[in-house]
Amino acid sequence: MRFSKTLAAIAGLVFLVLGCGGGGEAATPVFETARGVGTLTIDIDDFKFTPDNIKLTTGQQVRIVLSNSSVTNDHGFTVGYGLLTEGGSSSGFQTDLFDGIEVLVTGPAKLVRSGKAIVTRDGDGGVEDDASGFLVIKGPSSQNTIIEFTVPDTFGEYEFASFESNGDYYKDGMKGLINVFPKEPDCPRPGTANCSR
Repeated sequence: MRFSKTLAAIAGLVFLVLGCGGGGEAATPVFETARGVGTLTIDIDDFKFTPDNIKLTTGQQVRIVLSNSSVTNDHGFTVGYGLLTEGGSSSGFQTDLFDGIEVLVTGPAKLVRSGKAIVTRDGDGGVEDDASGFLVIKGPSSQNTIIEFTVPDTFGEYEFASFESNGDYYKDGMKGLINVFPKEPDCPRPGTANCSR
């Protein structure tokens, strides 16, 4: 009897840990050996990002495959830190991860805003020039939007978020974390041979 109670308690703890995600490691790009480009898929849904915790390294070439699983809602994707508020509502970030870097956006998007990024657009729609920061707004679609860039040398902690509906999506928890780490000193390009990150 005592054995079965102990076994039941252990089984309960295992299910509790598995159900809570067990601490969850940060997602990292999966690298193709030939090109040295890491692919990271981010799914946007009502009202969350999956994954919501990402680890990148300065100098990595990254391809974010962005999908919107929502049937009805548009969702934004922007990355930065230092929350901006306008009229009491969250509207974006003071510092944008993409400032001054080249970004290629491929595939459908309702809006691509350049901020201070150097954006090339391949696909439907143009690019709106705006100093507010790089942003992609993705409507419900079966097609992915791809964002390609090289991770800049500014390491630290960034948020990615959607500020749709006057910042309500952000307030309701539609955000995630990107930690950017410095590359190893003897690693010319992270994600290639002999580089662990």
